[in-house]
Amino acid sequence: MPNAIYQYSTASINILLKRKDDSKEFIVIKNDKKKISSIAWSRFGFPAKRLTDNSYKRIVGFASCFECKHTYSFQSGGSGSTKSLLNHKCKKRAPLANRQASPLNKIIKLEKTTAPKLAAIDYTEIHDDLTKWICSSIRPFNIVTDPGFKIFLETIVNISQEYHAPIDIDDILVSPAAISNNIHKLAEYYRSLIRSVLIDQAESGTLAISPDLWTDKSKNVNYLSLTVYFVATDFELYTIDLCCTPYNEVDKTGESVLQAIRQQLHLYGLLPYMDDHKITFTSDREPIILKALKGQPVIYCCAHRIDNVLKRAFYQTAQKREKKILNASTTSGKRQLTEYQLICDSSSDSSSSEDDTTAPSPSKYVEAHTLLVDIPLKAKEILTTITASKKLVKYVKLTGLNKDIEDLGGIVLKQDCIVKWLLLSNMLESIDASLEYVRSIFLKSKNQYYFKLDHISMDGLKDLICLLKEFKNVSLQVQTGTRPSLHMAYICINKLERHLNGTDVDKYGKFINIDDRHEGTDFFRKRLFQLLQCMFTFDNKHIVAAALHPLYRKLTFATTYNKTFAYVYIREQIDEILGLNKQLMTLYEPLQKRHKTMEDQFADPDDEFDTQGVSSPSANTFNYDELERYLQMNIEDFYKQPNPLPFWRDHQSMFPALSLLARRLFSIPVTSVGVERHFSSAGLTITQRRSSLDPDTINDVLFVRSIQHLLESKPNFFF
Repeated sequence: MPNAIYQYSTASINILLKRKDDSKEFIVIKNDKKKISSIAWSRFGFPAKRLTDNSYKRIVGFASCFECKHTYSFQSGGSGSTKSLLNHKCKKRAPLANRQASPLNKIIKLEKTTAPKLAAIDYTEIHDDLTKWICSSIRPFNIVTDPGFKIFLETIVNISQEYHAPIDIDDILVSPAAISNNIHKLAEYYRSLIRSVLIDQAESGTLAISPDLWTDKSKNVNYLSLTVYFVATDFELYTIDLCCTPYNEVDKTGESVLQAIRQQLHLYGLLPYMDDHKITFTSDREPIILKALKGQPVIYCCAHRIDNVLKRAFYQTAQKREKKILNASTTSGKRQLTEYQLICDSSSDSSSSEDDTTAPSPSKYVEAHTLLVDIPLKAKEILTTITASKKLVKYVKLTGLNKDIEDLGGIVLKQDCIVKWLLLSNMLESIDASLEYVRSIFLKSKNQYYFKLDHISMDGLKDLICLLKEFKNVSLQVQTGTRPSLHMAYICINKLERHLNGTDVDKYGKFINIDDRHEGTDFFRKRLFQLLQCMFTFDNKHIVAAALHPLYRKLTFATTYNKTFAYVYIREQIDEILGLNKQLMTLYEPLQKRHKTMEDQFADPDDEFDTQGVSSPSANTFNYDELERYLQMNIEDFYKQPNPLPFWRDHQSMFPALSLLARRLFSIPVTSVGVERHFSSAGLTITQRRSSLDPDTINDVLFVRSIQHLLESKPNFFF
């Protein structure tokens, strides 16, 4: 016969046990079974209800914590599992109360009392032991603040509280070989979990991949790395370093790289989606990668293109090749090759393939067409300033003068990097801030190098800093990894063009006057502008992503062609998603308006629907489609933020097709810097102290690391 005592839930028992009254109608009774196989019963018992005779009857099917009264479902007999009880984190459980004087290889079970303050002798002993370990093993000081180290210690403390006797530390610590084996097991477990997730994203067309090759020069091992991006159904952007696997192909041809990529995608069941072009790739212009991805949807890295524009503008890629050709042409008396042809043939950066670059017209793009030997005298002074600045920094570093500069109140001179030419901006800024201190040091030491400071034009230096400032800002903007970035190409290229042609505005909406201190700066402004127009072409997805961002949906700063094509593309995608065939409509170009921040500067002038923008259909035509309703709606200020995903998350029922298209586009990164960050992690993993690490183990370590970072922010991601 059913009894009321069986008609409880875990939630109701939690409430009843925690009631603050004196009736003790519900309590937790001890498990009085003679043979108890699990240590969980040292902290858990059974909830019970008081009967009329003041005895207690167990509520079958549950187990409750003595301390916090938290209740779990539990079936007695052979079918009952104490796993959830063992994993319970009791909020009221007392931490360590005291500590007996014993070696560090013992962890003692202590009484459950209020946590005391550590005694001075104990506090000192802990500090001493940590200090001795860090010094003897040459570990970084901040290892004591590492979250993983803290979690490990907490786990040991929690386990120790389950026992009533000391635990040998050797029973807790494991061998290096065991850790290596466990890394492999954990990596395989995570791969089995992520496989279905990636297949679901690829099926929806929301999976993007950034591939690249890297060489560990210390061991001369080649690696293939794949970083995946997707916006899941919760409208959150996720990034996972899928692999950094040894590249074992016979050569580095496009066909071999393609084979290596396909092998990795096959592990996750993604090959059919690659073959159906449902996966979008983001890559720099590395020729080998481009050959491997021929025929696939590819978005070129915006950051690499901007960097290459700067290199070419300041003649950093063609000088050796140019000298060779000019010497040959001088002998023949002919100079038929243009500077553009020279830089295309002689790029020192392997990521600078220019298959899609428009050749500049000699009449329209004069500065972009100018040979190095033909640039104006004042422009040469700018290049001389750059060269002299690089030599100065190198000299200061070699002679150890940075310490003297700091002592006088200056800042350390920073060296540039040939890989990332934008670091030149940091170098010039450091020289501008410390040049007078350097001059003072040279005068006091009567250093002959002082006279070479005359090669640095202060006006040219300040102009270069001003010129490169927006390039640096833009580079930082497009390299964001925490939110969607595909639309940033629309913002940043517009910003650079206005910065270079003198139509830019400040945060108050007022035009910024270009007042070049040095005459040569004007040449490089024009040259940069022309090369930017020649070397950068908007991908259709760049513009469409901007249109699906609530701040830029009317594409105010886009050309009429790009705007029209974007809206046509969106409607085609809606037709494909919904299976419809609606009539296309005439689109418009809204009026311009000044804005404050860089990202706001290119936002739409207003959120009111302009009837001149989109022609309204008559009453006897079809209902407004999703794009029309999206363009016409008033968007709340809350959604006018850099991240467009909250808008589509909250309006997916209103715009089912557009929201899916938004997920597809905003899954695609505008740069490939994510996979390069993966290589940086690999470089930190492979050190001289860990030179014996197997490449496959490195792959597993980096994959587990990536998943762990994901689970730190989303603990229930897989469940």
